[in-house]
Amino acid sequence: MTAGTPVRPQAGVTAGAPVRPHLVSFETGSFVRPVRRMVWEPVPHPLPQPSLVERRLLVIGSDAELAGKVASGLGADLCAPGHEPERDDWDGIVDLNVTGIPYRLDGVEWQDALARTTRMVQRRYGSWRAESRADRCCYVAVTAMGGLMGYHDGPIDSPLGGIWAGFAKCLPRELPNLAVKVLDVDSTDPDGLAGLLAAELSAWDLFEIGYRRGVRHALTALPSPEPPPRLDLDSGDVVLISGGARGVGFALARGLAERFGCRVVVTGRDELPAADWLSMPDDRYAALRRARIAAARTADELRKVRATLKRESELRQVGVNLAAAERDGLRIAYEPCDCVRQDQVDALFARIPAPSVVVHNAGIDLPTRLDRKTPEEVVRTVEVKVSGFTSLTRAVLAAPERRAALKVFCNVGSLAGRMGGMIGQIDYAAGNEALPRLGFWARNTYGLPTQTLCWPTWERLGVIANYDAAVRYVSTIDPAEGVRRWIDELRSGGTGEVMFIGQVGGALVPTQLRGFWLFTGHPDLPRLHGLAHFLGSVEAFEPFRSLRSSVVHTAGAHPCLADFTVDGRPALPVSVLVEQACSVADWVVPPGWPLQHLASLRDVAVRPSALTLAEKGSRFTTLAVGETTEEGWSVRVSVTAENGAVAGSMRLLYQPSPPAPPVPPPAPPPALTRETASGGGRLDWSGLVLGTGDLRLPTVTAADLWTTPFPPVHGIAPAALEAAVRATGPVTGDLVTIARIVPWPGAQHVDELLPADGGWIGVRAGRQVLSIENVAAPSDALA
Repeated sequence: MTAGTPVRPQAGVTAGAPVRPHLVSFETGSFVRPVRRMVWEPVPHPLPQPSLVERRLLVIGSDAELAGKVASGLGADLCAPGHEPERDDWDGIVDLNVTGIPYRLDGVEWQDALARTTRMVQRRYGSWRAESRADRCCYVAVTAMGGLMGYHDGPIDSPLGGIWAGFAKCLPRELPNLAVKVLDVDSTDPDGLAGLLAAELSAWDLFEIGYRRGVRHALTALPSPEPPPRLDLDSGDVVLISGGARGVGFALARGLAERFGCRVVVTGRDELPAADWLSMPDDRYAALRRARIAAARTADELRKVRATLKRESELRQVGVNLAAAERDGLRIAYEPCDCVRQDQVDALFARIPAPSVVVHNAGIDLPTRLDRKTPEEVVRTVEVKVSGFTSLTRAVLAAPERRAALKVFCNVGSLAGRMGGMIGQIDYAAGNEALPRLGFWARNTYGLPTQTLCWPTWERLGVIANYDAAVRYVSTIDPAEGVRRWIDELRSGGTGEVMFIGQVGGALVPTQLRGFWLFTGHPDLPRLHGLAHFLGSVEAFEPFRSLRSSVVHTAGAHPCLADFTVDGRPALPVSVLVEQACSVADWVVPPGWPLQHLASLRDVAVRPSALTLAEKGSRFTTLAVGETTEEGWSVRVSVTAENGAVAGSMRLLYQPSPPAPPVPPPAPPPALTRETASGGGRLDWSGLVLGTGDLRLPTVTAADLWTTPFPPVHGIAPAALEAAVRATGPVTGDLVTIARIVPWPGAQHVDELLPADGGWIGVRAGRQVLSIENVAAPSDALA
């Protein structure tokens, strides 16, 4: 927690500014962040300690025999072709999808399988969405891509398992307490598969797990340098971009045509109509739109008019793009072609020279929650990516001269698939996550030079329907940088998958953190691990309302847990208790994840006897409940010890703007400036980490407090809080109270405590950064 700074701070803060290791929000109008190039690699990863929870399961599968045997092994219900389950009270779904069905480039079995998945999840959607417990409901997708999630050079039996991998990873966006996992295997033996599932259903560590030759693997993301060019492009090259007449596809088309003089063919689903509205001035078209909307007489008519106007607006943009390219002398041509239709793709390839670069960029995004989509709509969204890839690939393979001409085949993927998209993008994520697996398959099977690029949202460009919502999930990329990097990747001739990612945003739910554990080398990794430090195990979560989680603290396990005692027993320091409360409260935000600043902590009450630590560890459970009050967003927090005693409670108040500290701070009486806090009584400090009691405070870093690889940064200087508690004098009762704590920017570093008005002010480099008011140790019991 960085006191007095945004709960989700702006990125790119200046040196010396407070940096909160928690969730991030991006300042309106400034979303672009530099992106990092990363690749994924499978690494051995042990199974964590199991936590058994009994669940009623449903097994779904296209191979009825395989699904039936696995269901029998798990004692689960079955959903397979010819077998629709009657009941719908399952706690979890094990989805074998098309596992066991041999993959064919022209196969369409996946469509029925995805529709079946959609129907079954929709039957449980309402109950799962209402579930507040985080240890009950689950969805596990099984894939058969060799046990390394497709990241290898060998055969891949079922690359379309990528559809269900993307589907699974995006589900928690809409169902925040749904535990998800993708389990990739190198064998579909029913008994062995049932055994692996039984083990994995009791251990929810990472989103993607694979078993290859009996070894458990996970995926880790690694930074990768920009590649050197290995391919030349010039005016003799023909580039085909599916869906490239608008958005990011056309940005690439212009970049290639401008830089190399390439002939670029962009496509769209429709012929460009010879209609007046296509080239009509914007003001006249706006008036026409208003008149057509006003003429609608029924809700159905209005929906149809809006759908028509949406498509017209898209075609108008195509017309604008093509006219601008023609004025600039660029060799960019438009060809109508629905890439899902093999006949149209074949006809297109017959009309144009063999392309040296094929870019599969086509895609649609319908940002609606899964329970409001039909299975057919879900299939259609995925089909544009999956069937578009297969149609283009078959066209390339159909003629030797086309295969010989091809220098690179580039799939345009998305972070929505790789990491889970935003609310309403489950099908979009599924389609995009299928692309890298299909690319691996095409490379390994046919030797095609296939690459997949997973992009974040491009700044104000692309098919994302809700830009303002998208930037809450991840920072955007500048289009000029995107085009430059895209061209570099094409010229590298690399095969495989590359991910471009900037800063992870604030629209996360607590259960999603485990999906980022192996984000090796990314600058957000310390922040994400810091988020999880005090969060511990999520037990219950209601978005925008409450969160309950627990964490175990063990005496002596970290320096800060060896510094403080109560009645001679190791105990949790008050400053650590306060930080834990604030860290959990930060997850409980108002709807929409608005930018929030911690304004103050009120009515802080701590029971010392409940802070003591057992030798083998003591569990502390934090409950945070938020509500909107006249003062602003308020979160009440209680921390309960393992024996049920309330160790601490407080109320946190957040505001849209940070509190303004007084400048300059009030001058204390000189004689009191160096007064030493007395402490004593039941409480004692060793002074090794949290200070000796002198009001001139030591500099305490996160690494001084915690011996973890990514120690959490405290937002309120821990030595300052401990010194303020010491200064109350001997504590003989079982209660310590603080009326109010006001943290201003910089409160994580306090040089000195100064007495003021019955409390204390914290000063950093002559500037007031903290106020601690009315610290007392009454004998009353903690309420």
